[in-house]
Amino acid sequence: MSVADVVELVNEWGTQPRGKDGRPRAEGVLSDLADELHPIFAEKSDRAVKITKILDQTAVRPQVADHHGKLIESWIVDDASQDIRASAALALRHHLTSHPGRIGVCADDQCADVYVDASPAGRRRFCCLTCQNRSRAAAFRQRRRAGG
Repeated sequence: MSVADVVELVNEWGTQPRGKDGRPRAEGVLSDLADELHPIFAEKSDRAVKITKILDQTAVRPQVADHHGKLIESWIVDDASQDIRASAALALRHHLTSHPGRIGVCADDQCADVYVDASPAGRRRFCCLTCQNRSRAAAFRQRRRAGG
């Protein structure tokens, strides 16, 4: 699973993203996982603790195998029901160790979608241009009301 897959999982199945845009609450394992992962995007202070906790709970462990003379890295989880959870945590761990602080929750008041910041400056605040434009238009209207 890639970090982009984790973003899609959280945005499609998470209670907060679905609630903000009016979609009905999703039920099941994927919804529970999305709700567990959403705070990792939202709260910068204890991301490492949350990811480490998931990795510990899933008991994921590394493995190296020889594949035609080439060493291949993989991860093993004994409980198959924990595969997606472990894969999501590993994707976030890998991304955050390479690009710390480059994930977040949309700054638009009407959205709770998560995103991965791949911008050159590293200052992304919105999940998409629609949310960015909506937020800027609201700020413009607010300034006009305050000024006139």
